[in-house]
Amino acid sequence: MAATLPELFSAAVRRDGASPFLTYYDDASGERIELSALTTANWVAKTANLLVDEYDLEAGETVAIGLPPHWLGVVWALSTWSAGASLTSGEGAIAITGPDFGLRGSRETIASALLPLGGRFREPIPDDVHDYGAEVYNHPDVFVPFDPPAADSPAYDTSTHADLIAAAKPVAERVLTTASLVSPEGIGTLVGVIAAGGSIVLCRNLDEAKLDRRIADEKVDRVLEDN
Repeated sequence: MAATLPELFSAAVRRDGASPFLTYYDDASGERIELSALTTANWVAKTANLLVDEYDLEAGETVAIGLPPHWLGVVWALSTWSAGASLTSGEGAIAITGPDFGLRGSRETIASALLPLGGRFREPIPDDVHDYGAEVYNHPDVFVPFDPPAADSPAYDTSTHADLIAAAKPVAERVLTTASLVSPEGIGTLVGVIAAGGSIVLCRNLDEAKLDRRIADEKVDRVLEDN
C-alpha cells in the first residue's frame, strides 16, 4: 500500500493512466480541459522540476496555493509533495497566485494567468513575480526527487502524508464539485479520488442552468456539496 501521496498518485497512473482523471470547466470563459492521470503526471513533473531547478524548493519547505478552484491547484499540490515539500494554508516559502496577485511567498512568488493550457500572461506582471506559463514548458516531464517524502513527512499544515491518506474517504465515483480541491476542506476529496480510482468534474463559475446537462454529458455519479 502506498505510504506517501506521490506513491499513491503513481499507483493511480499505473492502474489507469489514460482514463479521465480531472475535467475542468470555467463557465465564465467557456474553457473545458480534460486531464488523464498520465497527462496530469506530465504537468506535475514539469512543475516539480520548475520548483526545484529554478526556485530551489527543498524538502521540508512550504508552498501556499492561492488559486481559485482550478486544475492547476491539483498540479501544484502533487508537485509540492513530489519534491518533498508540504502545503500550507498560511504563508509559504513559495506561493502560487492567480492574476489578482493576491498571495505572496516569503521567498518566491509565481503567478498563473489561468488561461487555457496554463498559458502565459499577455500583459506585464510585477517585477518580483514569476510567470508560471512562461517557464513551466521549458522543463522535462520526468521528475526524480532528490529527497522524496516519507509517510511521516509533513504534507499539509500539521498533517503528514500518512494522516491525509488515512483520513480520506475512498471516492470511486465520478463526482462534480465547485470547491477547491487543495483547500484544507477539499484535499480529502482529491486524495480519496486518487486512492480509489474515481474522477472529478471541477466547475468554476458554474452556470446553474447548465448543471443538469453537464451531469448527463459527463456521466457524473454524484454532486458534492461545497466545502
